[in-house]
Amino acid sequence: PEEFALSKDGAKLYVSNEDVKAASVINIASGKVEHIVVVGQEPEGVATAPDGKHFYVTCEAGGDVYVVDTASYATVGHFKVNVRPRTMAFLPGGEIGFIPSESTAELNVIDTANFKVLKVITLPAGSRPMSVKMSPDGRKVYVSNGRAGTISVLDSHTYELLASIKVGTRPWGIALSPD
Repeated sequence: PEEFALSKDGAKLYVSNEDVKAASVINIASGKVEHIVVVGQEPEGVATAPDGKHFYVTCEAGGDVYVVDTASYATVGHFKVNVRPRTMAFLPGGEIGFIPSESTAELNVIDTANFKVLKVITLPAGSRPMSVKMSPDGRKVYVSNGRAGTISVLDSHTYELLASIKVGTRPWGIALSPD
């Protein structure tokens, strides 16, 4: 397992399984794997859409992103971004998502209704984007830039770089306080 996301109702975990090219759906109460969903090479990130109807799996090797229906566990969407996509975050309504591409220092803006890339944002030189989080009010996107040792803060609608915050060596994950 690489990463996981919680279902909207809190009853299931969606888990990426890098070595077997699959995602697992685990019933938290029973601890049992209920479904296996085949995806591409090296699944990494997993994110649940805000409405809970889909979960997304990002695959490092080829830049594949799979969209899985949470009722049927069928793959309902598949698109590509540049290689080494890591995580995904959504605007509060869920109509737009953001996926970083580590190897190319980019942040992909995703149309979640049509499962496609709308725009590719180039991050500051030296960035190796790993994790992306959305501010609770949906106004800012935070991107950890790995080896660059920074966090990029972008406007979630204009995509303008608002700040570059110097932090420790190789920031990977990000968590935002509830407030």
